[in-house]
Amino acid sequence: MQVKGELQSATEHKLFGKWSYSDLNVSDTGLEGYITFRSMKSQVFYPHTAGRYQQRSFRKVGCPFVERMINSLMMHGRNAGKKLMAIKIMKQTLEIIHLMTGKNPLQVLVTAIEKGGPREDSTRIQMGGVIKKQAVDVSPLRRVNSAIYMMCYGARESSFRKIKTSRGLGDVYKRQVSTQSTWDYYSKGLMAEDNKEMQVKGELQSATEHKLFGKWSYSDLNVSDTGLEGYITFRSMKSQVFYPHTAGRYQQRSFRKVGCPFVERMINSLMMHGRNAGKKLMAIKIMKQTLEIIHLMTGKNPLQVLVTAIEKGGPREDSTRIQMGGVIKKQAVDVSPLRRVNSAIYMMCYGARESSFRKIKTISE
Repeated sequence: MQVKGELQSATEHKLFGKWSYSDLNVSDTGLEGYITFRSMKSQVFYPHTAGRYQQRSFRKVGCPFVERMINSLMMHGRNAGKKLMAIKIMKQTLEIIHLMTGKNPLQVLVTAIEKGGPREDSTRIQMGGVIKKQAVDVSPLRRVNSAIYMMCYGARESSFRKIKTSRGLGDVYKRQVSTQSTWDYYSKGLMAEDNKEMQVKGELQSATEHKLFGKWSYSDLNVSDTGLEGYITFRSMKSQVFYPHTAGRYQQRSFRKVGCPFVERMINSLMMHGRNAGKKLMAIKIMKQTLEIIHLMTGKNPLQVLVTAIEKGGPREDSTRIQMGGVIKKQAVDVSPLRRVNSAIYMMCYGARESSFRKIKTISE
């Protein structure tokens, strides 16, 4: 009977002599050539082909998809090279999936890989001195890679130093595969996919609407003091930045800093004094936290609050020293719009720095 079963499985091409490849199908036609089980070479009886798939780019597409999942389980130093242990875990996983669902576990794996990879992602594009994020489609191979990685990562994280280890990694791995194949949000892969696609959706929306950090809109800002309209810069498309790091050389010519987005000018002012010089990413993080706190406290667009603060923060009048003969006296003068904006930004940043230095409050507060 044992020999008869082995002959039958050898004819029908079954994984571990039990799970058939013949009834598998991929519903997403874009992934058909990347989840490999159609060719005779990929319909293996034992998932240990010893193929050198890493020697050339894209050669791993030809690796049987079950073996790819097994290889992904051998991650991090303590598990590297323990392929027999990983094969044993995969065998247990397939048995548990079959007991729980009554379906061919290979079809459940294929469905999980189809649904687990993100369809959209974002990339950084530099145009002049401006870096922004652009939504892009994810290639089929990367979708498959991400789905396999996230299933194995989720199983490893759920079982490591947890009560679930008593049931074995196979049981946890089964849960990751099963939940991913049925759109259950417990799956790490689906959570990662959803997060990426939500981020891309936000970036597409912000790219259309021009929002700072993809959240705060410039469209409803207004300056009530008409004398400062040309000096608090947010009207032009160039100044409606997604990320306030334009890398513009505004110091090279007089009055060129008027063209710098007003949020970036405040960030630059935060980088004053030697210990903070050049720490722009830290200053951007502080500004982002500041905007969040302002929104929580007031419920308004924090950019409008900043614009109003700049309008009201700069002095309209000042005094200058005038010498007439041997007498020096002070004369009241109007302050130029640019100096009003400069003074308001400087005093806000100076006050925040002084109030937070060696105090309990953070500079964002």
